[in-house]
Amino acid sequence: MTNEENKSQHQKPFHQPEALPVSPSKNKKGENSALLTMMSLISAMTLGLALLSGVIVAVTLLAEKFIPTEEPMDRSTLIYKAVPIAIAYIIGWIISLISIRGMGNMVLPYLINLYAWLTLLAIAGLYIAIIFKLYGQQHNAASFNKYMFMMAIGFVAFIGLHLILKDHSLIYFSIPLLMINLVHLFVIVYHYVYSSRVQYGFLWSDLFFFFEMTTVSVLMLLHTGVLSGFRNTIDRIFEPKPNGDTQPQNQQ
Repeated sequence: MTNEENKSQHQKPFHQPEALPVSPSKNKKGENSALLTMMSLISAMTLGLALLSGVIVAVTLLAEKFIPTEEPMDRSTLIYKAVPIAIAYIIGWIISLISIRGMGNMVLPYLINLYAWLTLLAIAGLYIAIIFKLYGQQHNAASFNKYMFMMAIGFVAFIGLHLILKDHSLIYFSIPLLMINLVHLFVIVYHYVYSSRVQYGFLWSDLFFFFEMTTVSVLMLLHTGVLSGFRNTIDRIFEPKPNGDTQPQNQQ
């Protein structure tokens, strides 16, 4: 009997090949991809909802005197509107930070950068609207504080998006604001020097708002590192931890 005949007798008939085991690394890679996609969608929706809601509230506040409403937005109403917006923003901010810094999401940074530009566009529009309000000289101390508060909230939202991204520069973002600063200066000079209908007591609020916005714009342009403390804290949270498997040396 030949060797080939002997091998054929020992082979089992109808032998089904066993399924190859799926590599655990491929499963883990697919799970991570699905998790990153889900986190990107959640952060995009929550941040987008918070930013859009903030813009709607700001427009409503600025248009109260032009569009009559049955229930004006007083301080208590504003708080009830601001709390859910803040919660949505914080949730989206945390998820975005973990997804980008902790899990290496490569797609979400482009969306966050887009949101940053849209937020800057909203801040620029708000700045121009406040310039018109100040030029009309129909505001009081409460209205002026409201303008300052809305602008501060806008910058907080913008700075939050800036801190999510690593090595994100504010230089290009400062250019539109600096151009509006220059326009605001021309408006102030024209209004208080050449205009015949002017109340000079409103000059100080105009100048205060101008210098506040100019200071912020210049700091963004110079990139002086005002936010370095916050950024370094975030970097330390997500920096790779040293491996703790090293054994201590024997004492002599």
